[in-house]
Parts: sequence; C-alpha cells; structure tokens
Amino acid sequence: MRLPLKVGSNIRSHKLIEPGARLMVALSGGPDSVALLLCLQELSKKRDLGFSLAAAHLNHGLRGPGASRDATFCRKLCAKLNVDFIEARCDTPDAAEDLKRSKEETGRLIRRCFLAKSASIKACRYLAVAHHADDRIETVLYRLCRGTGLAGLEGIGWTGPLSLEGEPDVSHWIEWLQNGKRVDEPVVPGRARFEPVGIVRPMLGCTRDEVLAYLKSKRQRYCTDETNFDTRIPRNALRRLVLPVLEDKVHAGVRAALWRLAEEAELHAERRAWRRGWLDGVAAIGARGFLSLPVPKGGGLPTLDELADVTSLLKALWQSRDGEIGSKHLMALRSLFGPSGVQRQIALPGGLVAERRDGEVWLRKA
Repeated sequence: MRLPLKVGSNIRSHKLIEPGARLMVALSGGPDSVALLLCLQELSKKRDLGFSLAAAHLNHGLRGPGASRDATFCRKLCAKLNVDFIEARCDTPDAAEDLKRSKEETGRLIRRCFLAKSASIKACRYLAVAHHADDRIETVLYRLCRGTGLAGLEGIGWTGPLSLEGEPDVSHWIEWLQNGKRVDEPVVPGRARFEPVGIVRPMLGCTRDEVLAYLKSKRQRYCTDETNFDTRIPRNALRRLVLPVLEDKVHAGVRAALWRLAEEAELHAERRAWRRGWLDGVAAIGARGFLSLPVPKGGGLPTLDELADVTSLLKALWQSRDGEIGSKHLMALRSLFGPSGVQRQIALPGGLVAERRDGEVWLRKA
C-alpha cells in the first residue's frame, strides 16, 4: 500500500484529525518527518479530511553547521510545497547547564515548549509527529530492558498530550527566526491563540522501510543526522545491534511480537481509563441524578461484564428491583458506545434509560 493511503487509513480508523482542522507538523528534515509532511499535504486535499498544514523546525544548537543546513533545507522545502513555516533555535548546552539537566532531557523540554508555542501562534489544533512502527517497537524494547511496568509497555501511542505542566519555563531559551534571522516571537494578526488538543502520530502503523521506499519513489531528498549512527547511544545500539541479533538468532517475528505487546498495553490503559471515568461518574450521581459513561477514545467497546457491574450498581443505588438486565439488554447498551456516536436512547429493565450524547452515554431513571 502506498504510504499516503496507509497514513490516511490510520487517520480515519483512529480518528486522529477532525475534518477541516489545522495541523502543525514537527519537521526536523530527516526522512520520517519529510515523508509525513508530503503524505499529509497529499491527504489534505481529500474531501473527507480537508485539513490545512503548517510546519515547525527547531535548531537545538548541538550539531553546528549540519544543524544549520537542516534548517535551510526545511525552510526551502516548505516554500516549495507552499506550507506555512515557523522556525527557531536554542542553545541546548547552556540551557542544560542552567537547568542542571542532561542535554537530551533539556532538548526535549525546549522542543515541547517550542512546538506548543508554534501550534498556538499558527492556530493549529493538532501537532503531528513522525513516529513510526519501528520507533514504537524500539521504545518498548528499550523500556523492557530498563525494567518498566505495564504502563511503560504502551510505548508510543497514536495520540498523546502536549503538556508542560510541572516543567520549568524555558521559553526564554527559544530564539525565533524568520528566513534564518532573529525576530521577535511571531504573532499572526487577527487570529486567536489557543492550546492544541495534543499530539497525533499518523505514521505509527508504517515501517521505516515503507517510509524510505516512499521517499525514493518521490525522488525526495532529506537530511541525515550523523548521531543516529552512534551506537554508544542506547537507542541506536538497540536499533542497529540488538534487534538484528534478536531477529536472526532468537525469533524472526520479534518486531511483530513487540508491536502486539504495545497494542495490548495501550488497550489495557484505555480500559483502565474508562473504568476510572465511570467511577468518577458514580461519585457525581448524587449531584447530577444520572451517570455519564465516557466513550473509550480508542473506539473499543466496554465489555458486557463491565456494563453488568455498572447497571447492577445503579439498580442498587436507586433501589430498583423490577426486571433483570440480561445479555441482550447489555448488548444493546454496548452498541451505544460505537464509533458512530449516533444520538439515540434505549429502555432497560428496572426503569433505566440509556442515551448516547456525543462522547458520553448517560444512564438515568426513566
């Protein structure tokens, strides 16, 4: 399958981007982010998607002339594609010394701050990053090696928060640029700033080989970060030394196995979040007079056992003894959590009514 078709399928099936939204692409100039930008530009013309694009590039001040060449490449690529572009640079080593943190951790923090500000300045609701399947697999293996728990096995999810809560303010380390020259922090006249919803990863189901094959078919150049070949860096060692040995000597399907592990861990996290959501709803029944159940974000439906527990609890709270809620009623209730979000209601035994309302299902007395 051509990469844009696969990325488009990911966007639709995981509901990553609302039609007509504005989207910021984190553009490093490397093969992954360049492929993502090209794919999204092609998909933005689809009638059922119709989003608009901007791109953001940050020079971390770590790689000298090579980083400056990457910035120039990104600037020219966006001009060629007619994509709105915003850029900045920072002095990561000095910032790391000031914050008493590693250069890697400091670079991540400043990058998140820059991308959040860029998305706000350009009024983008989503930030698209170019993580792909191999990144997710390598992250799971890396965390396993370091002794992670279940939460860490999620690896990289299809979506994620863009949050700086609890982090120090590093905005003063960001030096905004226009055509490579320093300027004040950009402002778009007449456009309200707002915080983006969060991060989306439209290429997460695509492999590194598919990304490179797509760029080759487009004859599209990209930048190469020499540090990606340094096996003294743990993630590079996993990618270039450990995974090939595991595939060759242990099991040829190790990548697929790690991917499944990440998917199962993410599903488990969604189930856990849903249960927390309905427990919060139960706590608010006294004030509301009804129970609101969140629709799972991943599109997965609650199990019949979970719904049976919910309805039994409500019948006990409301002292309803009329009628038994059987499997056919639970199946009907479960259908309200489907991805279509159709506004409808059903009657349940015991004087209960269930009603779908956008991203929630309400349960109340008849």
